[in-house]
Amino acid sequence: MMAAPDISQYTEYAKYLKDAYTARKSWDKKFSQRFINQRMGSQSSGWFADILAGRKKLKFRHGMALAALFKLDSREQEFFRTLIAMNQADSEEEKTVAYNTWLELKGISQEKVAKDRFKYFEHWYYPALRELLAVYPFQGDYAALGAKLFPPITPRQAKEAVALLVRLGLIHPGAPTPLPALLMDTSAKTAYWNKIMKAYMQLALPALKKFDKEERDFSALTLTLSRNSFKKANEEIAALRRRLLSLSAKDKGSNCVYQCLFQIFPISHPVEVRRA
Repeated sequence: MMAAPDISQYTEYAKYLKDAYTARKSWDKKFSQRFINQRMGSQSSGWFADILAGRKKLKFRHGMALAALFKLDSREQEFFRTLIAMNQADSEEEKTVAYNTWLELKGISQEKVAKDRFKYFEHWYYPALRELLAVYPFQGDYAALGAKLFPPITPRQAKEAVALLVRLGLIHPGAPTPLPALLMDTSAKTAYWNKIMKAYMQLALPALKKFDKEERDFSALTLTLSRNSFKKANEEIAALRRRLLSLSAKDKGSNCVYQCLFQIFPISHPVEVRRA
C-alpha cells in the first residue's frame, strides 16, 4: 500500500492528483478513473484522464469536489486550491498572488527587493554572501569569508558586501538565521538585473572546468518550439524554481551555496513553417 503524497511538496495540481490517485488506487481497488468520473458527474469517460494529462483545465468547483473525494483535510484543501490558482492564472499578477499564498502556506517568508535596494544585484557575490551567512558562523574574518566563495573575493570586497547587506536590511548580524526568500520587484525597470545575470553566466565556465560531475550539473537541449510551447516551457522552468526554493527552505543541513541558472533563448530567427 502506497502512502498518500504530501501536497505541500507539489507546485502542479495535475502531478499531485496523479500521485494521489496512484496511492489511493493501491489500497482502494474500486477507486478507478471511471469511479471518479461518475462521482464527479462527468458525461465524459475521459474527464479525469484529461485533467491528469493537462488537456483540460480544472475548475475551482470541480477541484473542491475532487478534494472531498480524495478526503483532503482543511490544510490540504488550502494547498490544493492554491495549486489550482497557480496553474490556472491568466496574468503574471494573478500568478504572483497565488505563488505568495503558496509560500505562506509552506511557512516560507519572503520579501521584495524594491527599487531603493536594487544595489543588491550589482555584484554576484552580494546574493552569494547573503546565502552563505545564513549557514556560516561569521566571526569578523573577512579574508576567510571571501575565501569561502568561488571564485574567491578579496577581504575588502567581503567587508564592503557585508556592510551593504546590513545597511539594506538584507541580513542580520550575529548567528546564522533563516532569511526570507528575496523576490525582485519587477514593477520598476532597472539595468541591475541584466548586469547580474551576465555575471552569473560568466561564473558558469570556470565552474564547468573546476568541479567534477558529482559536484555540478550542466545539461543542454537544442530543439524547436512554437511561441505557445515556448510560453509553456517558461512555466515549467518557473515551477521548477518554486520547487527548488521549497527544497532549500526545508533543508536543515544546508552547507553550501549553489547558483542555479535556467536558460532558454532563441539561437535562430523565426522562419515560416512549411506545412505538409
